[in-house]
Amino acid sequence: LRRFFSEQAIGVGRIALIFFVNWAAILYINVKLGWISVVTIPLILWVSLWFFKRVTKAYEDYQAQEAVLSTTLQENLTGVRVVKAFARQDYEMQKFEKDNWLKYVKGKFLLLMHSLFWPLSDIVLGGQMLFGFVFAAFMTLNGEIRVGDFVAYTGLLVWLIFPIRNLGRVIVQASSGMVSYQRLMDVAKQAREDLDEGKIQPQGPVRGEIEFKNVSFIYSDGTKHVIKDVSFRVEPGQSIALLGSTGSGKTSLVNLLPRFHDFTDGEILLDGADLRDYPRKYLREQIGIVQQEPFLFSRSIRENILYGVGRSVTQDEIESAAKAAAVHDVIAAFPDGYNTVVGEKGVTLSGGQKQRVTIARTILKNPKILILDDSTSAVDTETEAAIRQALDDLMQNRTTFIIAHRIQSVMKADLILVLDKGQVVQHGTHEELVTQIGSMYRRVYDIQTRIDEELEREIMMKDERARMKDEW
Repeated sequence: LRRFFSEQAIGVGRIALIFFVNWAAILYINVKLGWISVVTIPLILWVSLWFFKRVTKAYEDYQAQEAVLSTTLQENLTGVRVVKAFARQDYEMQKFEKDNWLKYVKGKFLLLMHSLFWPLSDIVLGGQMLFGFVFAAFMTLNGEIRVGDFVAYTGLLVWLIFPIRNLGRVIVQASSGMVSYQRLMDVAKQAREDLDEGKIQPQGPVRGEIEFKNVSFIYSDGTKHVIKDVSFRVEPGQSIALLGSTGSGKTSLVNLLPRFHDFTDGEILLDGADLRDYPRKYLREQIGIVQQEPFLFSRSIRENILYGVGRSVTQDEIESAAKAAAVHDVIAAFPDGYNTVVGEKGVTLSGGQKQRVTIARTILKNPKILILDDSTSAVDTETEAAIRQALDDLMQNRTTFIIAHRIQSVMKADLILVLDKGQVVQHGTHEELVTQIGSMYRRVYDIQTRIDEELEREIMMKDERARMKDEW
């Protein structure tokens, strides 16, 4: 694309200027000679445009296949441990070879289109030049033009044909630039989020009163309801838990609060006002999110914890947040402490450690609304207990949404919503839901209770065998 604007676009103007200046000079010598000299120009332009369309399509296919190959290579490098763990090296190598071969075939076809155009255009324009020389020579012999005019014409004809020859090449080469331009425009034309637009411009923090009224949501590229006719009310400081199978709409529901997406039907009220009347930036400053898949930037641990805080923070505050998230001792064990660079996507830390750093980041942000998206899924039981205690303290006087798969994580919630296929099939407290025999909540509770009991029994038996072995 850079070459298109710096060379090819300028080249078109230069070629046009040279062509018309020389053509005007030939017309001045002899009008008939001038028209004879450009008889093949329309053909060359038509052929150039025909090749332009074909080369554009071929280059699009080549670029698309190159993207497929790059994705394959990136996935193999990123997931190299998975590939090795499942002994799939041969499969991945064959897959790469297949994608690479397709790229080679498409690239070969692209070069073939170019190689066909150049000889064809040179033959036609060479014939035009030869025909012009012969025709002018006969006109000289017949006395229609003077010898001096013939000599001048031969020089002008070369400068008339040469720019057209280059113009055809520029048109065909420009197809690559146009494809790249279109790919960039597909990104640039995407609508930008207006972070500051809103009828309400509050100055202080929200209270945290939230109400869903018959809310439904469909993704812009879908036709099926992800959330359908959901209604509930949360008072400031209350906690609400969302329980359901994978794909039931739990994460999609909480993503409506920071307006990552806007609901399609119904109404969501925050402190009595329509959620869409609040600026997105303000909402996201009031909401703290601990995501299911923690993400850390390739920066120091300190910078990751401070990310999004938006105020001056002391080292004591950073360490207090880390202690509350049960990650301070881990950080202190590193040689550089809080200045340790975590690497791309936090590769320096384990999954549980990354998640605890994101929890510390949310604790330091001190939001009025919390969203905990299965935030203890990647930690061990002992760490989970410590984090849960920290979160219990953090949740005081904050409206909290808890997404979890373990009944133990949602038992203390003021309201539990059980979702299935985007709809609320049960709601109430743990004590109310567990008494509903045959319900989804009760089935999940029984299964997890049975697993916990079996695990506890196995641990006790293992300890008993170890004790008897020691006595023996």
